[in-house]
Amino acid sequence: MEWRFKREEKVIPIGEKFVVAPPWLETERTKITLVKGQSFGTGVHETTVSCIEVMEKLDLCGKSVLDIGAGSGILSIVASKLGADFVVGFDIEKQAVKECKRNVELNGAQSVECFVSDTPRSLRKQFDIVIANIFADIILNMKNEIARITKRGGFALFSGVSIEDNFTVQLAFDRLGFSLVKNIFLEDYTTLLFKKGE
Repeated sequence: MEWRFKREEKVIPIGEKFVVAPPWLETERTKITLVKGQSFGTGVHETTVSCIEVMEKLDLCGKSVLDIGAGSGILSIVASKLGADFVVGFDIEKQAVKECKRNVELNGAQSVECFVSDTPRSLRKQFDIVIANIFADIILNMKNEIARITKRGGFALFSGVSIEDNFTVQLAFDRLGFSLVKNIFLEDYTTLLFKKGE
């Protein structure tokens, strides 16, 4: 099985707990290994790093998590390793879902399921935490579905939102009964954490 990065010694520490690293590396951090592929989510991009840093601060133990636009599955795997009991990830790209499943298996993230879709409309279950590291226009197109599947008192974590779109996303979810908990400005994008009203 080929390692994701060309340089086999490539190691990427993320947040306080995680490291993206090859399978043979010994480390005290919680390790994530990704197979070679093209899907988004290697641990390098600022939005992925920001999501993981926020997730580390949330209590995911025993919780249910939805990962919209799962890509490589890195955020789903992190959720599982942070103690989530049930994690669902979906992506519009079949190849991404294939890679996600391989990475889930490689990392022993048994609580994670991945499937192909462009919308959460088919999901009937509500989730404690909904994550979407995707562009703002896609988040806004799904806003009513995201509101429907987020439990009362649950969280919605978004990244990939441009600085220009940040307030638009804030306003849209405020109108849907969410309150802004964190608003993090990165170099090119922003990360927003909302909590749904009880």
